[in-house]
Amino acid sequence: MVDKGYHNGREIEACKLANITTIVAHPDQGKSNENGTQPEYLVSKFTYNKQDNTYTCPQGQILTTTGSWHKKTRDGDKTSYLYQKYRTTTCKTCPVKEQCTSRVGGREIDRSQYADAVEENLKRYQSNPTTVCKRQEINEHIFGTIKRKWGYNYTDLIGLEKVNAEHSLIMLVYNIKRSINILGVPELIAKLKTWNTPYKRKSLFFF
Repeated sequence: MVDKGYHNGREIEACKLANITTIVAHPDQGKSNENGTQPEYLVSKFTYNKQDNTYTCPQGQILTTTGSWHKKTRDGDKTSYLYQKYRTTTCKTCPVKEQCTSRVGGREIDRSQYADAVEENLKRYQSNPTTVCKRQEINEHIFGTIKRKWGYNYTDLIGLEKVNAEHSLIMLVYNIKRSINILGVPELIAKLKTWNTPYKRKSLFFF
């Protein structure tokens, strides 16, 4: 499980192919605004019909595709993906068009090549509320303590390797303080003296 917004369809698909089950919160596609799409007409409100490869809008109209694949590139070719476009000519005469889209030609829905894997993940997320809550109980308070109480809201170093090292040190400090709170200093020292590390190198602890 990971937080909302820290993934993309390509990664969900890769996990699926590797037989890794994901339960990841997925944000609504698109945004509502005063001069265009209203909350009732976000992409999530459109129903995909896999059998005939169409979408049904909240007004019951069918959006179809020509079947052509288009390419969208973001931040270089490594994040590019293919998608199909879905439209309907009935948008032009729809009485709620202004609530659905500000696009002159009518509403257009994009469906990426990873959409099936993303939707399967979303169904798992929605059907496992207990698991999601448990994950939040285990992890969220850690970041709350580090960011809110300790004030660690940003890193001082630049570069992935350096940032990982800095973050690892912060987590080490948290783990030590947490262990002291649970065990107390004497018992923690006693456990460290008899600890058989599973790692190749043994770390030396000085108190």
